[in-house]
Amino acid sequence: MGIVISSVTTEIGGGSSIEQAAAAARRAIAEAGSTPEQIDALINTGVYRDSNMVEPAMSALIQQQAGIGLEYHSGEVPCLSFDLMNGACGILNAVQVSQALLEAPTVHRVLLVSGDAHPSKSPLPQPGFPIKPVGAAMLLEKRPGAAGFGALHISATDGRPAAEGFVRLSEMGTTGRSSIRVRRPADIETLLHHAISAASEALEVADAPLDRVVLICGRPVADFPDRLAQRLGIPPTAVSADDTPGDAHTSALPVAYLAARDSGMLDRADVALFVAAGAGPSAAAIAYRLPKP
Repeated sequence: MGIVISSVTTEIGGGSSIEQAAAAARRAIAEAGSTPEQIDALINTGVYRDSNMVEPAMSALIQQQAGIGLEYHSGEVPCLSFDLMNGACGILNAVQVSQALLEAPTVHRVLLVSGDAHPSKSPLPQPGFPIKPVGAAMLLEKRPGAAGFGALHISATDGRPAAEGFVRLSEMGTTGRSSIRVRRPADIETLLHHAISAASEALEVADAPLDRVVLICGRPVADFPDRLAQRLGIPPTAVSADDTPGDAHTSALPVAYLAARDSGMLDRADVALFVAAGAGPSAAAIAYRLPKP
């Protein structure tokens, strides 16, 4: 039994992280031939939120807008939803949690949603905010066979990580609900080091020839995917990265996976290697053995 991707969708053009994630969720459910009633759990990995909201959990608001689990009757298992925030790596942490949830006999489908937006909810580019508002949804389910996700591998710097996105309470005045500061790490070599470490471990366990591997990764800086592929020995023609203007952040891997699928890149591969790197610095990697038609 393996955990496979049933559908992946993205939503671009809006300014609300909640609305875009919910729209992507509705489409992912429909494209998988499922219904909202068949979703057993929803995990939201988005970080930058509408109006800098802290409560309730964004997952509950996304679940409500997507129409998932709004009614249930005695004897039914209600849909579990929660937020899991770990920056760009969050989507892979959510895959790991989904693997545990899907071990339960009553859980068949887990929906992962992501998306970041400027707290002002403006769809226009905002000064000092490098993240492109993109919502994404990835529906996972268990199926017989060898295809599916392997174990998650993580590499991170010891010690307390520096803040990347924050609001200065002493300076915000009346704009705290509509402002955010984002500081990107300057030490890209350290970020690459962690990405290579996690990815190498995942590749070793996957035991697949490099010419049958597609690298799926985000783009924290412009040349990050190419530098990572070169260090791993993966050909440039087998790299699919977040291609949005700006950084899709928590939605970067779904964006890159869709690009690889739609270009036919996955048809020539046995394994998709998902690699995320971000704040910490930290990185995560997981190998996905692709289902065969």
